[in-house]
Amino acid sequence: MISFLFKSSMSDEEAMVKFQKGDPYGFNAVLDRHNESLYRFLLRMMSGNSAQAEDLFQDVFLKVIEKKKDYNSKMSFKTWLFTIARNTAVDFIRKESYRKHNSLDEPAFAADDFSNVSKLDLVKGKNVTQDQLIYKKELNALLNEKLNELNEEFREVFILKEIEGLKFREIADITDSPLSTVKSRMRYALQKMKDEIEKTGFFESLNKVNEAL
Repeated sequence: MISFLFKSSMSDEEAMVKFQKGDPYGFNAVLDRHNESLYRFLLRMMSGNSAQAEDLFQDVFLKVIEKKKDYNSKMSFKTWLFTIARNTAVDFIRKESYRKHNSLDEPAFAADDFSNVSKLDLVKGKNVTQDQLIYKKELNALLNEKLNELNEEFREVFILKEIEGLKFREIADITDSPLSTVKSRMRYALQKMKDEIEKTGFFESLNKVNEAL
């Protein structure tokens, strides 16, 4: 994955304006700031296929270069960038009929970081035992598996909200969907993942651990 060490105090929007005027450092600045989150998003959308994510990553920034004159500095650059990324990913998925449920090369959730899934209310209590840590790792694996099984319109909303931390309004702009639709898809994604995990008996086993404390 491309990486630049260039840092700048300019905003994304200011950097893009400079790039539009022919200053390559503007492009370097926004690439350096967003390359990790963009690659992470594409990797999730490709269900962990790093080769496909790398190819799409390159495609997205080629499109940024090609479409630089179309960018309006009154619009959030991050929203504009992720709109291009989302459309590129969706086009690829639909063209290739990509529906394989392969395992992730990189997990959607870190084994020791569950802040993004607090809404699922899966693990309670401040004191964490070794058994609970084991169950958290198992939960991590289940979350990755069930995330892969979501249809693209639900998966993309979940990724943008819970992993990338975007606001619903931003996601609505990126997916060109009504705000109510985005929120509805998020509720469905959360409930679907929770229901599917419940079917595995994970919660019953976890309750037994909590009761033994």
